[in-house]
Amino acid sequence: MPSHLTVKVLAEISLLGMGLDVLGGCYLAYDLLGGKRGPLRTMARAAGYQTLFFTGYVIVLGLRYAIVAATGLSILLAIEFRGAALDETQNDEKRGTVLLFGFLRGMVLGLAGMTIAGPMFGLVFGLLSGAGLMVSYWLGYAPTHDYHAESKPRTSRHKILASFWRAVAITVAGVVATLPTHHKLSSMFGLRLGLAVGTVSVLVSLFSPLIEWWIETLPERRLGMIGLVMILLGVLLQSAQYWVVVFEVPVR
Repeated sequence: MPSHLTVKVLAEISLLGMGLDVLGGCYLAYDLLGGKRGPLRTMARAAGYQTLFFTGYVIVLGLRYAIVAATGLSILLAIEFRGAALDETQNDEKRGTVLLFGFLRGMVLGLAGMTIAGPMFGLVFGLLSGAGLMVSYWLGYAPTHDYHAESKPRTSRHKILASFWRAVAITVAGVVATLPTHHKLSSMFGLRLGLAVGTVSVLVSLFSPLIEWWIETLPERRLGMIGLVMILLGVLLQSAQYWVVVFEVPVR
């Protein structure tokens, strides 16, 4: 363990633990609040996607960005895929809903961007990302256009192209958003954002059929066990601040 810990790091660890508690509670409550027919089916689906989003973003952009982006994007994708599975919308209404989700996804990325680059960057980046993703989705590259539920990972040429165009849209948004704050950020930061989005998009599109199949077929009791493990891990992370005091670890 490092000789010093910062209060900021301890706060981030505690927030991560709280997030795991919430997800674990959703899994435990899955059967009690309606099972497959209840609203927590969407939350259980979101929990599966959050792992993929978090893994991809934390490697390239760090913990704070990953927590915000993974939470927001996983919830949006779970709602989108729930609609795709049930085919709740049709024709013009369906296209309008798809475009709305593209814009909302961009705004989530903007909020995440605020955690590492400030409010000005986050606002501009979010608006431009939302507009870019709406264009991408209008051209037929929305996640719901590639919805499948299978017992193994699956990719396709269309999925690869969709990931590429999303990465391009976010890269352009990131580079342009650095201009008002050029004294603090370089265009390379925008390229990092595009790389992260492209990587995560490929990861999610590859494993989404498996996650959808898993959510549809996993027994409720197994979901409860997963929830229990999440809660225990969350409690452990939240207790880090107290272990620091007990073992007298220097904090600055």
